[in-house]
Amino acid sequence: MAIQQKSNERGSALEKAILVVREIASRERAIGLAELAEEIDLPRQTIHRVLQQLVETGLIIRAPQKDRYVVGPAMTRLSVLALSSLNVRPPIRAILTELVNETGDTCNVGVLDQDEIIYIERVEGHSPLRLQLEVGSRVPVHCTAIGKLLVADQHKNVRTRILNAAPLERYTDHTLTDPAALEQEFANIRSQGFSYNNEEYVEGLTAIAVGVKDESGKSVAGLAVHAPIVRMDREKALSYLASLRERAERIARTWAIGVAPTNRQTREQAGTRTRSTTAT
Repeated sequence: MAIQQKSNERGSALEKAILVVREIASRERAIGLAELAEEIDLPRQTIHRVLQQLVETGLIIRAPQKDRYVVGPAMTRLSVLALSSLNVRPPIRAILTELVNETGDTCNVGVLDQDEIIYIERVEGHSPLRLQLEVGSRVPVHCTAIGKLLVADQHKNVRTRILNAAPLERYTDHTLTDPAALEQEFANIRSQGFSYNNEEYVEGLTAIAVGVKDESGKSVAGLAVHAPIVRMDREKALSYLASLRERAERIARTWAIGVAPTNRQTREQAGTRTRSTTAT
């Protein structure tokens, strides 16, 4: 009996931790204890204890603002491992292979890991003229299509932190290294819904990327086509947008990604159903 009670206590603690992490991860900016207590409907003392434990593991970290929290590096790494796990790679690879057969050029999926992009799946194109990178390769965020796309989708404070984390190295004459120019580029990306790499990382290589989005519309990964500019100029790249977006939606369904409703949303939905039933 004592063993069963101990197991239940652990499960209860884990459930509380998941609720706290989920709420923090769903926010574009840092969130404080008072907001967490309101959304999760748990005592502040309990949430404070959970926060301390999560900070110790690196799953969340304290933001520069006092007593506010954001997702930590351990959570980011865990997310990358989850998205690149072997049990989902075959269907994702099949989707990329379809796109490669359609375009003839290299396609990959990448996610944001701190201040870099890591490729979690990649299928090489048919052309001998291509950039040789493997799954697990890391590339900069400020001069790659997926990098710019995913950074553009972050809150401004997060974008600033990412861009300040490493020097904005100039790789080609086309590389954007001025923060103001990059902010304008990010605004364009958010407006048009895609990111274009105009020989910014490798001379002669272009790319176009779209977001793999969760149910809230936030891009959790990027899907891109890479090709030499002699094979894919901007006009050609834009012709792939419909195919890219359709494949990105399929990848999102394969991952079954989405933001679960908060406790408050669940209560509101339940109240709506109750009112509806009463009216009926």
